[in-house]
Amino acid sequence: MKDCKADILRYRLPLKQPLWLKHACLNKREGLILRLRIGDRWGYGDIAPLPGFSRESLADAEEQLQAFCRAVNGGRPLSINSAFLTDVLHLQPVPSVLFGIESALWWLQQDHWFDPPATGPLLLGSTEDILRRLALWQGNWPTEFKLKIGRDSIEGDCVRIKQVLQALPTSVSIKLDANQQWTLDQALRVTASIDVERITYVEEPTAHVAEFSQLYQQTGLRFALDETVQHPEYLLHPMQGLAAIVIKPTLVGGLARCRQLVTTGRSVGVRTVFSSSYESSIGLHILEQLSAQWTPEERPGLDTLSAFTDSLTSARITAGQPVAINPAFFQ
Repeated sequence: MKDCKADILRYRLPLKQPLWLKHACLNKREGLILRLRIGDRWGYGDIAPLPGFSRESLADAEEQLQAFCRAVNGGRPLSINSAFLTDVLHLQPVPSVLFGIESALWWLQQDHWFDPPATGPLLLGSTEDILRRLALWQGNWPTEFKLKIGRDSIEGDCVRIKQVLQALPTSVSIKLDANQQWTLDQALRVTASIDVERITYVEEPTAHVAEFSQLYQQTGLRFALDETVQHPEYLLHPMQGLAAIVIKPTLVGGLARCRQLVTTGRSVGVRTVFSSSYESSIGLHILEQLSAQWTPEERPGLDTLSAFTDSLTSARITAGQPVAINPAFFQ
């Protein structure tokens, strides 16, 4: 077997403004880059547990990744089956590590990159910031925008949605992302005050998946699954009102699991949309390529690099070749 080496780079990327998540507020994004070399070919993976969403901490992920690197550098033959990883890591790999390892091995096999897909724009910041961005929009309008809600009062959410819809051409719809922050009664109040016909779907409207179809039956508002599909034991099945599943590989864990969700989603007639968890530019490159190869009909939700002050990579990424990584962001 060709000479094989693995190492880890730890990064810290400052954010332009505080990023409010469900249970955390971030001023920076921290993660690990797995760098694999086999012969003269290189592969990369991005391991960045998302606080408030990932079950594992960055320290947990780094411990597992170090065990993997020791095995590789000690001459252990590489494999991507679950038994190999469980044996090497001495426990079940956590989602972000599984995604990073499988991504690096997948990267090694790529001889070219697909053209990156057009990205579905994410509307971030205050309502005033969003309306200013839309007022200055140049070029063609996309068919859909994504809007985060559920962090304000119900009245505030209603005003935010209405103002964004008013700022957009009537041909443009929006995807709402509630992150399970509404109760069913609150979701009903919001839908009663907005034009549901211009809402593509709402991601995870409440904390109880059993309520999603009830919301659809009462209002006609379709929904998407996000946090729900992150449970490793979840099996996708048809649901009344289910429009899409959102696949965040850092949280879902592993390319094999993501491919299974794409295949199952197609079989039950729902959209499958890749989405980021605020990974670095290396992680975003992987997600772009997965979307381009596996879901070419969809605009992925990868409009997150604009949240950072700068990029982790400083040059064009070429398949199989070393990636130029900005040393300013190493820890």
